[in-house]
Amino acid sequence: MRTPKKYTENLENGIVTEQMLCDVLYSYNKRAKNWRDKKREYKKSYSSNSYVWINDARENEHKYYGYKIEILNLLEPECIHEEILENDYETIIQYYLFYVVGDHSFHHPISKEDIIKWPNLKVVRIEQLITHGSNSDRLLSSQFADKVREALVSGQAKLVRE
Repeated sequence: MRTPKKYTENLENGIVTEQMLCDVLYSYNKRAKNWRDKKREYKKSYSSNSYVWINDARENEHKYYGYKIEILNLLEPECIHEEILENDYETIIQYYLFYVVGDHSFHHPISKEDIIKWPNLKVVRIEQLITHGSNSDRLLSSQFADKVREALVSGQAKLVRE
């Protein structure tokens, strides 16, 4: 996706709109999922290089999820989602902080013990989360997303609700 001129102008003026932030989070999230999917693909490979590829994919996956979390930490979650996964052997319960930004929503995994940090948030049971990556042509460039994240975290830009 080509960075809209308005986004560049806003950032130059220290402004990050909710839609800009949404697009940045979406881009980081989908890039992380793309690397997660690549990691899974490499694990099935019999190539002698697969170990290196898996480690590279893992590092990039963690990097982009980390960037997403940096931004989410600046926001207030809507609620806590509880996902219950059952199979023949066990039941696994996972918890996520749930955020809505613009026209997308985002999850950030937390432990059961972390729930007490948000006593005012309602816990909502959800169906199984199934997520996919996205073609990188449909995402903001990593360079622009990084500029937005760095400006927000450093205080050089502020979020303006539209």
